[in-house]
Amino acid sequence: MMNTAASPTLAAALFVGLSLSSVASQAAGPAPKVHPQRQGEAYTFSLRFLGSVDAGRARLAISPPTPQGDGTVIHIVAEAEALGLAKAISGLHENYRLDLDGATLLPRHIHLQESGWRVRTADITLDGKNVDLHITKPTGEVKARMTMPSEPLDPLAALLLLRSMRLHDGDKLDLVVLDGSAFYQGTMEVLAHEALTTPLGSQKAIKIQCRGERIANGGQKIGRPPRFGMVWVSDDAGRVPLRIEGETELGKAEFVLTSFEPGRRPLPLPKKVFGISERRVD
Repeated sequence: MMNTAASPTLAAALFVGLSLSSVASQAAGPAPKVHPQRQGEAYTFSLRFLGSVDAGRARLAISPPTPQGDGTVIHIVAEAEALGLAKAISGLHENYRLDLDGATLLPRHIHLQESGWRVRTADITLDGKNVDLHITKPTGEVKARMTMPSEPLDPLAALLLLRSMRLHDGDKLDLVVLDGSAFYQGTMEVLAHEALTTPLGSQKAIKIQCRGERIANGGQKIGRPPRFGMVWVSDDAGRVPLRIEGETELGKAEFVLTSFEPGRRPLPLPKKVFGISERRVD
């Protein structure tokens, strides 16, 4: 949700390539340094983890749509690493590579590489509701093909698609979220529109609670307790991720946006949203 479905990895809590010009214009105090415009967007986040004030950092870069075959693809690169005490305890380092369909923002391919307290590599190919998994661990390899009740989204794709939602208080969004080899039936509920203090200043934000229940092939719930997370996105068309809190297997993780490099143009909105079912309060 996210940890939108409050998934256990940390790379899953990085997120979203949207234009941050509105954040800069609203930020209180001196504006943060902005680098010369680049083709795509780049972000950095601070990470609080294991109770530490500064436990790590995360970086995210998103390309604009580029031609591929009969359509376009959006390439996303994300990295998270623990620092200080958290690094000594976990040795955590994650690299995340994601390809999105440029027209629908649905994931096409995910490559995840983790080292530290957990070592694994995941290559995941998605085609509509079908998912092919190839997970490599020190103990061996696992390959599987799964079908979900709706098009699965990774957390980054889910947050990008928030730009197409109205997000009024009480609205709920239902979706299937994929984190590594784990699937969650997720719900995102808009709790409030409020002011949020960030390193970029005071921002108008939308507070969204995320809930996820682990599911198996076909969407059947497997009876594990639900996991929860919280996301604050900017209260404007950009829906910029300002703060993300979520449960992980090592405890609560918290990401806060600290800097950005805007791209030349915002990513296009899909003409039709797949993978998210919207329940409006009215």
